[in-house]
Amino acid sequence: MSFDIIKKLITFRGLFFFIETENIYIHKIIQLLNEKKIDYKVIIKSKKKKFDSKRKNFFYLNKIEFFLLFLLNRDSKKILFVSQPIYAIYYLFLNKFTLIANDCHYGLPNATFVKLFLEKFVIRNLSSIIHRDLRLWKIYKKYLISKKNLLIPDYLNSTDQTIEKTNKVQTSQNIYAAVLGWIDENEVKVTETVIKLLKLGVRVHFYIPDICFKEIKNFSTYIKKYYGDQIEFKKFETHSKMISEISKFHIGICPHSKKNSKINSLYRENCSSSRIIDYIDAELTVLVSKKAFFQRFILNAHNANFFNIFDLDEIQSKEELIAVLKANKREIFVKKKIFKKNYLSSSFEKFMN
Repeated sequence: MSFDIIKKLITFRGLFFFIETENIYIHKIIQLLNEKKIDYKVIIKSKKKKFDSKRKNFFYLNKIEFFLLFLLNRDSKKILFVSQPIYAIYYLFLNKFTLIANDCHYGLPNATFVKLFLEKFVIRNLSSIIHRDLRLWKIYKKYLISKKNLLIPDYLNSTDQTIEKTNKVQTSQNIYAAVLGWIDENEVKVTETVIKLLKLGVRVHFYIPDICFKEIKNFSTYIKKYYGDQIEFKKFETHSKMISEISKFHIGICPHSKKNSKINSLYRENCSSSRIIDYIDAELTVLVSKKAFFQRFILNAHNANFFNIFDLDEIQSKEELIAVLKANKREIFVKKKIFKKNYLSSSFEKFMN
């Protein structure tokens, strides 16, 4: 990275995104910025320094440059994106910023006292925060209620117009289900649901990170052995290609298919999921727990198709499953205001000003 570029970044007076780890949610928020033509730069912490010529606002800095830029640029507005609030603790001592956290430690079974203490410390010392779901607000409301807060939920990449659904379920055809994102054999679990669908004759395609294959080693070995011709593990290439492929399917599976979860109920009820939006975008019927309040809110807000993941236990045949899919089919959905780009981009602009 040249000195001239670093100098221009230090003297930049617009909006900065400082990103510890890239995430699709960041790119959705950037779409909101593009709606309002706000001047911004995206700074990504990376081992390899580079300037992305395809995305002229994107800069990849090493750890030292990343921290120095955050410290030295005192006049720009900064949004820090981290996976969990605890990882923002260093930045509290460097400069002012708005936090976006993709997740939190509270509610997870292996969260230690130290992690929870530090997470609470960060939350208490923030000046403003942007939420992607309701988790942090519900858990830390007594600390956040006096701070600047904005909810920007995951939203569709499609237009804000009414969309007519096209994928119909025929009695004679094969039924396909998609599994997207992180899964494991413990908490973020789809094991029971997938096996039930396979027994009903459904074909299941997985689009999951490579690391998940270690997490589901026993499960994948089992289903390959007994249902090898019904399953397929797909390599993720691009988000648009994945949506195009699963739009030909019928069912989208959401974790957690585990009735007695070790995950705290506040966490489960109020967490979001980008896979929910992907399933809506692909016009699938979504299997989701009735306890997943915020995910069901998103589905209802889009008038999307879904039913309780545990009601699947009562279905005994493929024909019965098809009947349920048809019964749950909604032909038209209209996005509610909170999920429309124009509304969100205006809210975001006011929040940052």
